[in-house]
This record gives sequence, C-alpha cells and structure tokens, in this order.
Amino acid sequence: MRYYYTPDGLERLRARIARARAEYKAVCDDNPAALESGDTSGWHDNFAFEENQRKMHMLANRVRELERRHEAAVLVPPLEEAPDRVVVGASVRFAFEDEEEAPREVWIAGYDDGDPSEGRISYNSPLGKALIGAEPGDLREVRMGPRTRWLEVLAVGPTPRRRGEGAA
Repeated sequence: MRYYYTPDGLERLRARIARARAEYKAVCDDNPAALESGDTSGWHDNFAFEENQRKMHMLANRVRELERRHEAAVLVPPLEEAPDRVVVGASVRFAFEDEEEAPREVWIAGYDDGDPSEGRISYNSPLGKALIGAEPGDLREVRMGPRTRWLEVLAVGPTPRRRGEGAA
C-alpha cells in the first residue's frame, strides 16, 4: 500500500514517529521500577509491571505502523497551478446542498494528516474520500456520522500558500 503525503505532512509523520519512540522508551525505562513496585513473587501478580508490558506492546505496534507508513510514503509536491480535479494537495471550495451557509474551503492533505481546525482534510477521511477525483460542478455523497449529505464542488485550486505546505 502507498501513503501519499505533502512535504509538511511527511514532516508531521516523522514527528509522530519520534514522539511514539520517545513514549516507548519512557515505558521501557520505567520497567525496573514497575517490577519492584508490586508483588515480586511473579510478574503475573504485579499490576504495574503488567500495565507497563501492555503499554510497551501497544506503543511498539504504533511505532511499527508509523514506520511502515513512512517507508511506503509517496511525496506529493505542492501544486503551483489548479488541477482539473481534486487531488492530494489541492484546495477545494464546496457547499453542502442541505445548508444555507457560505461555501467551505479546505485542502486535501496526506494519509491521516487532517486537521479540520487548520482546514486540512486527509484524503482517507470520509470528506476527503468524497472529494478526491471530483471536478467543479460535481455532486458527491458523503456519510458524516449518522447522516448522509450531498455536496457540490464549486472550485479546485492549487496548494494554498497560507498553509505553509511547501511554499517558498
């Protein structure tokens, strides 16, 4: 499987890997104290040690998963010009058919790299999946929680410079 990332998204992935490794190391470093804190007659009677082991396994799996993504990452350069259809890196202006509110503008970020508060929507999110491949004028169905909604793509643009995604 390939995972597509913008330049800044790849940096965020690397930071997530570093944080997960640091958390793993902290739990490993706490093992001797956890082992001594409980019943020393056997590890199976020591809640603190068992909890540390559980955390270690969970964090090791997290590190491996993030590293797999990094190894399979495909870098998508910032778009200097508007593409014909929605792709990773593109900005998108759309409106929900069931709302009177002003159109919304987002841009499509890499795998699990969304942050709606920054207007960044990952391509693998429900909204991102609905938008990918759409052209201006297309109507798309998107399932958002318990609701199914329709949206119209109004415009597709280049990677927004204000977001700092590879802007010079």
